[in-house]
Amino acid sequence: MRLKSITTVAIAITGLFISAAFADVFMAGKDVAALIVGNTIEGQYRECSVGRKDFAEFYAKDGKIRGHERECRMAGSWSTYGGSWEVKDDKFCVNLGSGRPSGCFDYQVDKDGTLRRVGEKGVTDLTFKIYEGNPNHL
Repeated sequence: MRLKSITTVAIAITGLFISAAFADVFMAGKDVAALIVGNTIEGQYRECSVGRKDFAEFYAKDGKIRGHERECRMAGSWSTYGGSWEVKDDKFCVNLGSGRPSGCFDYQVDKDGTLRRVGEKGVTDLTFKIYEGNPNHL
């Protein structure tokens, strides 16, 4: 798997740092979409707990999400699921159904290109690696 183009991430990061130096700066929904649509994200929790799963999701250009998941840091089979994404009120929104986190969220990207979802109730540190295309054939 290849990580998303360094150039694209660098452009997104530069835009964020120009906006404000030390404030909480969130990406506009269209910028999140530009970064992940047509690509795959892999979710990474700092710590495992009940209900947390390893997952990867492909964000298709037609607004669909195709994902797979398994118990956090466990070997075994992946189960698949689907959902949808949209940009609404300048936020990037996901609808994954079946008890998975859904809604419109704030995102930040750090200088290393790690995408982070912030402000999600009950989640302290959820980061995403971005992979070019659909390497898992989701």
